[in-house]
Amino acid sequence: MMSNQSPAVRTTKNGAFVSLPISICCWLLLLISCSANASQRDADAGYARLRSWMRENGGRVNDRFGITEKDGVRGIQAFTDIEEGSELLFCPWHLVIGSSSLQDQMKPGDGMCSVVDEMAKEIRLGVDSLWYPYLDHIGGQRLPADFISEVLLELQGLLTTQDATRHLRWFDQRCDGELDGTAKQSLVAFISRASEVGMIPIYDLFNHHNGRRNAKLTVTEEGVQLLVVGDGGISSGDEIYLSYGLKTASTMYRDYGFVEEWPIAWNFQTAEGNNFAFLEFPDVVAINPSADLLRAVWQSNKSLEEYLSLATTHTESLSSADLETFVTAVENEHFPTTFEGDEVTLALLIEQEGETIANDSSDNISDRISAIRYRIAHKKALASAKLYCNRILTKRMTMGSQEL
Repeated sequence: MMSNQSPAVRTTKNGAFVSLPISICCWLLLLISCSANASQRDADAGYARLRSWMRENGGRVNDRFGITEKDGVRGIQAFTDIEEGSELLFCPWHLVIGSSSLQDQMKPGDGMCSVVDEMAKEIRLGVDSLWYPYLDHIGGQRLPADFISEVLLELQGLLTTQDATRHLRWFDQRCDGELDGTAKQSLVAFISRASEVGMIPIYDLFNHHNGRRNAKLTVTEEGVQLLVVGDGGISSGDEIYLSYGLKTASTMYRDYGFVEEWPIAWNFQTAEGNNFAFLEFPDVVAINPSADLLRAVWQSNKSLEEYLSLATTHTESLSSADLETFVTAVENEHFPTTFEGDEVTLALLIEQEGETIANDSSDNISDRISAIRYRIAHKKALASAKLYCNRILTKRMTMGSQEL
């Protein structure tokens, strides 16, 4: 029997067109929507259990924020205005994995090994662990250390195998323990979530943004506090951000699995061994940033306009010779593929990922998507920095011609 419903048309991998009844399309959209809503509900329920657990064990959690999701990324959002200096979170020392007091805080080296080991033991205890509501709430993060060698090649040398596996080698050389599946889960969680005092429940749910940081960790005799910082506090609807430190894009990607929005600290090395760096902001690039500029970006809470002014003033203070040297270095950077070609490959992989059931193969596809996204971001950043330098050089040449 013929249907009088209009068909929806899509393209198959080989370019052929197939028609789907609108009813099926609507059912698929509803299924996707329900899945997303279920995921959000699970996140909300998990966070509610974690918050209750924190309070039952002597911690404090501000009711004016909660977990949210935007563009597939989960974060912490303010539900109402929160004043500067307000306490967002208090975690007593006995709930911190890695430090037991103000005087006995996590130490580099063996102390970090102990945190990884203790967390792995608690994960193995399952529901019998004091930290089960916390440890059950984390996990699933995949970093370049998890990538197989074929996937690491997708980074096209931007992150070497040696660098990607740095933390695994550190554990093997420094820590007295076997890196089984649980220990590796613990290590990856430590790399991507630990604070300077160790693992702090709820604290590690806050996302990073150096340009929009509005919360900061402090330590006290009783435990650790997360306080609102910055003039004006936090407005209702704003995301609450921490700073994981001012680190290069490759380090951020290696340790946390993402490239931040802005400022992005890029660096690269030429074949001759010369090192170049630049800070990327929206529409402005700070070439070869000075130590003073880096401190100003990391240690202050400024508006985007103030950051752009600082970056603009810095780059325009550089000599034309310095800018030309930078442009030449970028032009000499060669990759096997262009970012336009990478975007085509990425689109095909995303389609393939949607058709793959969850297994090791799907992990490899997701890892490839992650690696290609990183190399696209790197190549686009190089192109933007080069364009920005050339605009300044062209402006100077035009002004010089007019003076003549």
